[in-house]
Amino acid sequence: MNKNYGLLGFCAGMVLLLGLLWLHTGSLAPPAGADSIWFNAGLFTLLLGRFVTEYRFTKPNDVFLNCVAVFVGISSLTSPPHREWWEVLRWGSFFLGAAAVGLSWDLGIEARREESRIRSLIYQIAVALGKADVIFSLVFILAILSYFDVDNLQTKIFVITWGFILLAANLQLPTLARVIRKSRNYPDRKVLGVTHSFLAPSIVFCTRIGDTRTRLHQLVGFTQSGASPCHCMGIVIGERSSASETRIAIALIRSSVSEAQLNEDSLMVTVSDDERQAVQPPIDDAEVAALAKVVGTVAKGSTISQVKFELFGSPDVRAGSMLRVGSGNSNVFYQVFDGRINEEIALTGGERAYVEGEAEQIGRWDQQRGGFDTHDWVARERAPVFLMDHDEQAPVYTPSASEMVVGNVPNSNYNVVVDLHDLVLYHSAILGVTGSGKSFLTYALVEQCAQQGIKVVCVDPTGDYQRYLHDAVIVPGRNSLRALLNSNDHFIGVLETASSDRNPIDQTLEVAQACLEWCKANRQDADVLNPRPKILVVLEEAHLLVPEWNFNPTQNLRDNVNRTAQIVLQARKYGLGFLVVSQRTANVTKSVLNQCNTVVSFQAFDETGFDFLKNYMGSYHVTALPTLKARNGILVGKASRSRRPLMVHFNDQQREVRAQPAPNMPIPVNPAPANADL
Repeated sequence: MNKNYGLLGFCAGMVLLLGLLWLHTGSLAPPAGADSIWFNAGLFTLLLGRFVTEYRFTKPNDVFLNCVAVFVGISSLTSPPHREWWEVLRWGSFFLGAAAVGLSWDLGIEARREESRIRSLIYQIAVALGKADVIFSLVFILAILSYFDVDNLQTKIFVITWGFILLAANLQLPTLARVIRKSRNYPDRKVLGVTHSFLAPSIVFCTRIGDTRTRLHQLVGFTQSGASPCHCMGIVIGERSSASETRIAIALIRSSVSEAQLNEDSLMVTVSDDERQAVQPPIDDAEVAALAKVVGTVAKGSTISQVKFELFGSPDVRAGSMLRVGSGNSNVFYQVFDGRINEEIALTGGERAYVEGEAEQIGRWDQQRGGFDTHDWVARERAPVFLMDHDEQAPVYTPSASEMVVGNVPNSNYNVVVDLHDLVLYHSAILGVTGSGKSFLTYALVEQCAQQGIKVVCVDPTGDYQRYLHDAVIVPGRNSLRALLNSNDHFIGVLETASSDRNPIDQTLEVAQACLEWCKANRQDADVLNPRPKILVVLEEAHLLVPEWNFNPTQNLRDNVNRTAQIVLQARKYGLGFLVVSQRTANVTKSVLNQCNTVVSFQAFDETGFDFLKNYMGSYHVTALPTLKARNGILVGKASRSRRPLMVHFNDQQREVRAQPAPNMPIPVNPAPANADL
């Protein structure tokens, strides 16, 4: 009930009360005497409290005023009949009013956040007993029993009037009249609900009426009466249910709440095909489908880097799902990383469980970069949150010669692009447990670098590289490695550390030294200011090749790892890059890992490794690593065309095992001296 209807109800009730006064006293003046309490602290105060003071809901301040009126009114009685009952009502109102004063006292925001159960219980009792409907009705009933003949016709009229006041107040007759009223112009129209609240500029909550049912994404309309045309339309995007009521969430079409002039008495009704086509331009299926992507609204606790949202209905939202939220004339995109079930307790005691999701910002789409750029402000409160899926088209972006599409944002059409030159020059790392997809991603990067004319040397303790890289050759010695680097026909070389008796750490150092020497010898003047990627060294199972000092058996090998790390440190300016691949992040020397400017992390469980990864992607993304699916990983760093960490579904690959072992790299007829094994 709004304020205007409350005032109309009060005026109509006063007409009835004045009629009762004339019937009882023959005058319209307020009555005096002991029996006048039926009017002064009974029907008149009931009417005033229910339709003027408490037309929305009862507050502790209202309870206090009601109790004062009852206490003063009863205190004016002298030796009334049923005195003991009057005393119970008198002092009960006194203590109830005192409790209301205590409840009205502001204890501060911290106390309100953690309000005690005792205070909540007292609140429930005080509001329930001190509301005008209850306390003034008790005065009226006791006055009838004390001062009037129950069998008298006048008394019966009094009681009927009292019942009518309560009926009018609680049934909300203006709204009920509009619900019942039908028009011949809309014979098939059904009233589904009444507006309850407005969650966002274009999101409306409606209270379901009776046993009416709506379906998800149903088109509905809003009108001020069952006989009026719809002045705006929307679609059902979900429900909120509690023990006492069900609220239906509606996303408005082509309109905001203010533009549609909706209020708390607007009705939600069914829409016929004729009404839908009468809108100009007509509402088509594509427009409805676009709004059907609304999965919730921005919730409390959102920040610049993260958005929290309350989920409506049961959309297909999962970890990695891409969301968009409007900001100005463009969209800001987020990626889901977590969700939880929350519970809300209402003043009436009802409980409502709902799902709240958490999504990390990935930014605005930058067509020039071919990726996402950071947005620098928080999402608008209660803004609609839309789900991006395979039905949503992504901007067309053509990668440059140095770029490669490595995958897509999960469950979307947005491709994820990396720059191979940055990947090589600024060093990179691919981390994750066995079977997560890191090796196949490495193979794809190696082949693409080779196509770019970048030589790739893979230091491989596993023996898998020659099996899956069909264009690879084996480089067992210095001469074969030098031949590979000078060759115009071969670009991928594999050093299998298991084929030599030498320690893999020593072999790794010698490969790094040989590649650095070659890069220095082939450095051109133009490369000084703008280094050009020439060689990529892949360190497979890097925890065996460049381990942390506490996993290294001897001092000599520790010194060699340090020498390799020094080469990595100075390699960029000569066009030499390193790609670290490992399933044991904690065991790889941080002197090398810390120089990797691009990191891809697949599924991982190592807490020590998490501490390292937090420096790159933050703790929020790291907490998602244990639950990542196969071929899903988090990409962050300079080679990524997106500036923020991004969960990626990396491209599926069908690779066949090589039928024959890879051949050794052919050595020229006049090899350079020193053909020692690496």
